[in-house]
Amino acid sequence: MKVKKILFLAISFICFFGCISPKTYLKDSVDIIEDNSIERYIIDWVKYRNDVMEYGKNARTIKGTYPAIRYALRQIGDRHSVFLSSDQYNSIIDQDKQLPNITTQLINDSIAYIKIPGFLGIDGFAVKFAQNIQDKIKEFDNKNIESWIIDISNNTGGNMWPMLLGLGPIFGEDTLGYFVDAEKEFTPWIYANGSVFLGDIRLMKLNSPYILKNQIKKIAVIIDNRTCSSGEAIATAFIGAKNCKLFGENTVGNSTANVSHKLRDGACICLTESKFADRNRVIYGKSIHPDVGDFSWSVINTSIKWIDND
Repeated sequence: MKVKKILFLAISFICFFGCISPKTYLKDSVDIIEDNSIERYIIDWVKYRNDVMEYGKNARTIKGTYPAIRYALRQIGDRHSVFLSSDQYNSIIDQDKQLPNITTQLINDSIAYIKIPGFLGIDGFAVKFAQNIQDKIKEFDNKNIESWIIDISNNTGGNMWPMLLGLGPIFGEDTLGYFVDAEKEFTPWIYANGSVFLGDIRLMKLNSPYILKNQIKKIAVIIDNRTCSSGEAIATAFIGAKNCKLFGENTVGNSTANVSHKLRDGACICLTESKFADRNRVIYGKSIHPDVGDFSWSVINTSIKWIDND
């Protein structure tokens, strides 16, 4: 598996230079989908291509091809791929100007609660977010906390790597999960030495990573029907961890990785190119189910009862 095909929300720039016709723009977009889609071995590409080109045959401008590209992605059926105009793409990037709030609470003398929101930022902004998470963990660890409630309900995704990096002290140094491509090749996500790795490629690091002082007794992870995409990656990373259970509702079902292919005019095809697998190599690409179903507002109390039940 080529690393560039599975960097979650990393940008693979596919640029077309010079003047091109709408027909060529649409054809090139279909080429990207055919070459990279997670479903590339099960699609009848001759029929698919003819169908998409027919759908977009009346486009007279580059923007006029956009409905056909969105149609093309819907026909793939992976439920996660999306096409963004340049304005839509830039508006997402522009959202990343403030660090999202990380909610924390000391439940009692031995249990801490931390809620991880979705996060779209990259580069230095992503490092700051990861550092903020580890700072919160350090604050609680100094209070002799033994068990953790990690709340990723309503985490609609974004960039998974700073979330994994921030939660590294709780994960411990380990393989946390995998991307699985269309060839069924597994490439691991790893937390080690204050860094997150995709295979042997280090993607992010903290200069002063925190190491837990207190041994973890139990971990409760809260998910719901809005936990999506990178949020589901975090849920996947906890599956199979020692003394850990998931509580709440089934997740959205986008436990897959998208790669962004930026087009000549600044538009972007965010294409699903791999599925998540947990540390035991169980492949998802679908909803993640809780170990303990709880659809009420009291799901935190349910997780506390499990933690307190020795």
